[in-house]
Amino acid sequence: MTEIDLSRTDVGSCESFGARWTKLAAERSALCLGVAPSSSWLTRWDLGDDVRGAAAYCDRVLRVAAQVAAVKVQVPFFARFGAQGLDLLARFTKRCHEHGSLVVMDAKVGDADDTMDAYADLYLGPGSRLGGDAVTANGYMGLRSIHPLAVRAGQVGAAVLVLVRTSNHAAGEVQQASSTDERTVAQHLADDIAAWNRAHAPNASWGPFGAVVGARLPESANLVARLPRCVVEVPGLGRPDRDTAEVLAALPEDRGGALLTITTGVLRHGPDAGALRTALEAWRERIRQ
Repeated sequence: MTEIDLSRTDVGSCESFGARWTKLAAERSALCLGVAPSSSWLTRWDLGDDVRGAAAYCDRVLRVAAQVAAVKVQVPFFARFGAQGLDLLARFTKRCHEHGSLVVMDAKVGDADDTMDAYADLYLGPGSRLGGDAVTANGYMGLRSIHPLAVRAGQVGAAVLVLVRTSNHAAGEVQQASSTDERTVAQHLADDIAAWNRAHAPNASWGPFGAVVGARLPESANLVARLPRCVVEVPGLGRPDRDTAEVLAALPEDRGGALLTITTGVLRHGPDAGALRTALEAWRERIRQ
């Protein structure tokens, strides 16, 4: 297990990401809309594959932003346009906040610990370059390497969602590998996240560290159960290879801090805003039932 460093423990007085998420999810549902101005989506929506096309795409997504508690933006699809793309992402984030929606930066950051403050300056909190409420991170250089990012997240009321188990086909060989105590690498990482939150935020309802769990049953349910007091993003809704009941079956009965991301299942109904709204409402009803 990763050694827990207790030298930096000051979780701030800001309302946590988890607290904000659960309030919004109770009002708007636990759906999180994926935002991906990729070449394929811009073409599919008859938009130019440039920063102007991406801006038009964002404008159309914003027409339904108030229906969801959060959006999850694929940062590379903005960053590919350089400084203009990052400026667009900062404006998009600000406008999502005006609609009351949280913004998860899907950047999958992972590096040595001395770079983490720079990543926080870029991604996390109202004083950062992009103003995100949460960022995804790759913990496979060791959870300790992203410890400073979680500390900053706690101080500004943000979250770091660590990739515990991803759904891409190449992931299993590494993430399902077993150690001498018979836990998989993914289980080790989930346990370390839970231990870090207990040590650094013992009195908080939600810790700064959360997780992304894209596994199939029964592995998904096992991993989610190891992550109390963590916001857990569970992707897969709307994908042709995932049944809605299977995705939801991994969650506790009250669904806790589950964040349910859906991208293709909604975006394929665009670019018409009315069709996007109808699709979102249909998915809200499905997860209620």
